[in-house]
Amino acid sequence: MDFSFNAEDLRSILKNIVQQHFQDVMFEDNAESPARLIEAMQKAVDVMERADADARANLDAKTEARAPTASDQDITQIGGYALTLIEAIADYVQSDVDRQSPQMFNQDLMRLSTVVAYWIASHGGRIDRIEMVVNAFAGYANHLRGAKELADLCPIIRSIIAAVSDDIRMDLEQTNPMRPWRILNLNYGIVATRSHDPRLIEEAYDLLIENLPNDAREFFREGMKQMDLVGYPQNVREVVEKYDQMWGSDSTLH
Repeated sequence: MDFSFNAEDLRSILKNIVQQHFQDVMFEDNAESPARLIEAMQKAVDVMERADADARANLDAKTEARAPTASDQDITQIGGYALTLIEAIADYVQSDVDRQSPQMFNQDLMRLSTVVAYWIASHGGRIDRIEMVVNAFAGYANHLRGAKELADLCPIIRSIIAAVSDDIRMDLEQTNPMRPWRILNLNYGIVATRSHDPRLIEEAYDLLIENLPNDAREFFREGMKQMDLVGYPQNVREVVEKYDQMWGSDSTLH
């Protein structure tokens, strides 16, 4: 599963969204109309494409020939704007009960938000809005069945977690169990477990302990229950059991 930025791929997704859902309302002319949202998203893709091209050109050029490229702050702003547009498109569709094929549209949005978030992370930016990408990863976790596909998803989730802004990482809203930061890290642990790859599982569990220390104990306890219910391979069980023994006691996590 490839989440690297491809402008033509994103343009194709936007075209599909218009054809499937916005065909009858593309002539509405107000600031929040689907036509304006799609047009703005297309322009955002153009800007991302130029930033990508500049970065690639500089990798191939000699030091003295390098042109200015987008700064980390620029990447954060460009990507954040694109994620905001995707959220606005999603809100419009969700509010319109007469639209058809919602599942297909959700797949389009999942693809868009994940590619944009990964683009931000890959270019050194910070992700200030994670709701859409968290929903996307939750969707992938629910629908993907192959261990190889799930293993391929792990480094994508990890890189996006690493790029999440400090304000979100502070995790101040701990009374809300559905906060996106919590769901993102828990889903990373679930996807890694289902990949059946001990190395990926350990990487995800170590990060879970770091980012969600108050949730780690219960996560590992639940993981041990799943070992019996689902019938995971022995090498996976050994990893989960190790973490459950380390953090599953009543002692405080550090």
